[in-house]
Amino acid sequence: MEEMIKKIEDAVRLEMKKQDGAHDWYHIDRVRNMALRIAEKEGGDKTLIELAALVHDIGDRKAHENEEAGHQATYSLMQKCGVPQELADRIADIAHRVSFKGVGVPDDMLTLEGKIVQDADRLDAIGAIAIARVFTWGGLKGRPMYDPNVPVFNANTSDEYYAKGGRTSINHFYEKLLHLKDRIHTATAREVAEHRHAYMKKYVLQFLDEWEAKDQ
Repeated sequence: MEEMIKKIEDAVRLEMKKQDGAHDWYHIDRVRNMALRIAEKEGGDKTLIELAALVHDIGDRKAHENEEAGHQATYSLMQKCGVPQELADRIADIAHRVSFKGVGVPDDMLTLEGKIVQDADRLDAIGAIAIARVFTWGGLKGRPMYDPNVPVFNANTSDEYYAKGGRTSINHFYEKLLHLKDRIHTATAREVAEHRHAYMKKYVLQFLDEWEAKDQ
């Protein structure tokens, strides 16, 4: 099993070289490490957790034409690495469900292992690193940091979220990141999320105060 994990790790490292600085190999590695940290206290199949964490962004819709194309990309990588079909199905199911798809779209993660991976991924979108990732992604996409004339859009479907969300970097905090603390599954992750959320919220409020010249 260690050999298979190493094969997948190498394949994911190579694949993530195509991605931006907000969704690169280091994001994957942070999610893997946090997921294993959570699993130490919450339990679950650690092999499944590690493998799902490693491949969770291979099929990310942002990098593919649609969700089905992303799903196939995840399977293709696992097949090349010799992952047995039953295990590949379990990993792919977690990876397919892990992404946030809009404030109005409920989570549908079914297993403890999936919830742990989803929590770890969300923790990387809360806090200091999350702030850096937002502006890295926004800069890549040519989005303004903030525009007071662009309203926050809370999506009720995944199509709405991908089509209309994140039109400014600050809006992305209100459309996703500041909601994540209340959508964490495990007690272990909630402890981490509380501190990171408070830091991130303070940053956004400070940003807006400075924008309006109201800071002290």
